[in-house]
Amino acid sequence: MALFSALAFSLSDVSVRRGVARAPASQGAFATILLGVPLFAIAALVTGQLLRAGDLSGEGYLLLALAGVVHYVAGRFFNYAAIGAIGAARSSPVQSLALPYSVLVAYFTLDEGVTTGMAIGMAMILIGPAIIVERRSARVEVLAPETVVEAPAIPAPPPAGQFELRQVEGYVFAFIAAISYGSSPVLIRAALEDASGLSILGGFVSYMAAAVLLLATLLLPQRRHLAGALRPTVFRAFAGAGFFVFMAQVLRFVALSLASVAVVTTLLRFAGLFTLLLSWLFNRSLERITWRLVVGVLMSLAGAVLLVLTRAD
Repeated sequence: MALFSALAFSLSDVSVRRGVARAPASQGAFATILLGVPLFAIAALVTGQLLRAGDLSGEGYLLLALAGVVHYVAGRFFNYAAIGAIGAARSSPVQSLALPYSVLVAYFTLDEGVTTGMAIGMAMILIGPAIIVERRSARVEVLAPETVVEAPAIPAPPPAGQFELRQVEGYVFAFIAAISYGSSPVLIRAALEDASGLSILGGFVSYMAAAVLLLATLLLPQRRHLAGALRPTVFRAFAGAGFFVFMAQVLRFVALSLASVAVVTTLLRFAGLFTLLLSWLFNRSLERITWRLVVGVLMSLAGAVLLVLTRAD
């Protein structure tokens, strides 16, 4: 289940890469959040968790709402913006920085230990993104659409042309996304600590909070461009991404109910490898695949696996 979750996360990022070629990252994040609300509502209803809404405390709802803002509003926007700037394959290794970040937070706030293996793993995760950085921002030729392998639920690539690797912007955004993604699990764990078996409901509450906040911002003139996410062309461009990320979240919850957190976390790191392979298959016209990128992805993956497997009890 964890590997299927990793694959679904990768399919989502590959879909986003094509979506942000047609619409701003902010509209893409908005569209996928709106799509996630009914999907999580159905999942919560089918699993019966929606009927247990009273089991969550007021503090739990507040923490889940905060997690939704951190993860879905901030994390997803910056993740999509990073994918638009440097591509899905390059932004994925940077997401692994969420692991050492969470370890350091636990070390300073929860007094958890750090083993030698964990330190080596964190160093490898830091080296991975450094390897893939180009010496200068490169302008990449976009291949004709005929050279791209088509995939169901993934929008067609844009017309032939050029796109530029905006590395400073892309890696900064990817780093902010990693921090956001690394912070939200702490909030979710605290919210559901006394309410076991309500993970799907927790996801629904977080999505609702993010959607309500984004809808409220439409009242501000400078934020009304987000309404463009409701246009059919934009919504279709990100529909695949929204569905895949929903499936990834559900499969991750199922995996965590079947295996330990260490095993699931390790297997989820394979998303970087899956994203690299899927980007080469479906998005060769939108990605710059080099040997440096391959080595960097493998280095980050190996570091993440080592960090998790040698984690102190």
